[in-house]
Amino acid sequence: MRETKMPRAFIEGCFLMDSSRIHENVDRDFDDMVSVISKIIEIPSVLDENAISEAHPFGPRVTEALDAFLEEAKKRGFSTSNIDNMAGYAEVGEGPLFGILAHLDVMPAGALANWRRPPFHAVVEDGRLYGRGVSDDKGPAVSALFALKALADSGVKLNRRFRVIVGLDEESGFRCVERYKKTEEIPVMSFSPDADFPVVNGEKGILHFFLRKKFSSIDAMGLPELVNISGGDRFNIVPDELDVFFRKASAGNLELVLEPIGARVAATGNGVLVKVYGKSAHAMEPHKGENAIQKFLSAVQNMDFGPPSLHVELLKLAALFKNETDGASLGVACEDDISGALTCNLAAISLDGDMLSVKCDIRYPVKKRGDSLIEAIQNSAEEMGWELEIARRSEPLYVDPDSELVKVLLESYASITKEPAAPKSIGGGTYCKALPNAVSFGPLFPGDEETAHQPNEYISMDSLRKMTHVYAEAISRFNSSV
Repeated sequence: MRETKMPRAFIEGCFLMDSSRIHENVDRDFDDMVSVISKIIEIPSVLDENAISEAHPFGPRVTEALDAFLEEAKKRGFSTSNIDNMAGYAEVGEGPLFGILAHLDVMPAGALANWRRPPFHAVVEDGRLYGRGVSDDKGPAVSALFALKALADSGVKLNRRFRVIVGLDEESGFRCVERYKKTEEIPVMSFSPDADFPVVNGEKGILHFFLRKKFSSIDAMGLPELVNISGGDRFNIVPDELDVFFRKASAGNLELVLEPIGARVAATGNGVLVKVYGKSAHAMEPHKGENAIQKFLSAVQNMDFGPPSLHVELLKLAALFKNETDGASLGVACEDDISGALTCNLAAISLDGDMLSVKCDIRYPVKKRGDSLIEAIQNSAEEMGWELEIARRSEPLYVDPDSELVKVLLESYASITKEPAAPKSIGGGTYCKALPNAVSFGPLFPGDEETAHQPNEYISMDSLRKMTHVYAEAISRFNSSV
């Protein structure tokens, strides 16, 4: 794998002279780092509810990713620990504990037709490394590991213990980090390579909830009968595909109504299958996607089908969510001057017999608290006659921009990039919320395309190299600050 290395002048112009050897080591090991990332990308470490066991709490493929990461770390001189196949870490050095918080589980690939390359096969093409997890968060986890290796190989005395902590349940809950906290040492300070540069010192609150309604299945004579709706999966991804199945329906009539939303309508042996397509995106930025569920709901008012009570409930949902991402119709729209506006993602919908259910992801501003939002959602649910269940609640994170942690990270970023560096807030939720004195630090540089949770996820090779230099500079500075 051939890569263009940064010129010596670049290194000497950007880095502290006493850390130049560290950065030389980053370039020396770059190809090796890419190989390790590629190896771990090959493992489809997606939560598998059907394969969970006591030995494999999130499924055997997720365990396999942890084993691979720890094996590669151990080969390169790190001490390692596997914590019940729920989390693990690689550590080097002595002294106060500094944490780097990453994860090895990834989102499902979704519709494979949307991928131009196999999602679980790393491919280098046109200066980019493609594969599910390459930016979220396997690539950054390995980048941080190699940044630490560069420090350890430089001969500098290590004044801290640096520990790369990897969890296996970030995308579907924080059970892994909660397990870590039960028995393991908590770092004095940490950063997570799981968001944006320069530094993320604010994370919006997260609220996940279900809405459910049992409806009357009495059919209306002569109308098409809607018998199945299935779309979306995880709370934190904009659904890009929806299946709807009708009995006693005419494909031609449905095509006329659904043509404006670009749905595909196909007659089958016992009915008509409708497929609605959208565009996936991370739930923290739902406006960058195209929600397949909302597209279908926008057409429901122009359709006639039974059971009549199901039609009514779908019309209620259409009114409650509309084609918006700010939660206005739900009664929760708000914003602040630190983290901006609330976002709302209608993440999934399903029809099971006479039970209709949806699930939703809300990211709310750092100055807001969840109680008032839950009250507003409860009021909307009661008006609709729906049942509300809160699945997850995570209050916002905000770390003082004048803290040592934030200041050193900003200085490290600026020294490498020669760009202005100021802290920011995001809608994503990271492990930083679970541990004290923690902020997110990369991997996405300003101007880079965000492809996490999307088909054709990639990271540019230049950004991968640069981020590793930034991480190496940061840990070098923290090592010198003790």
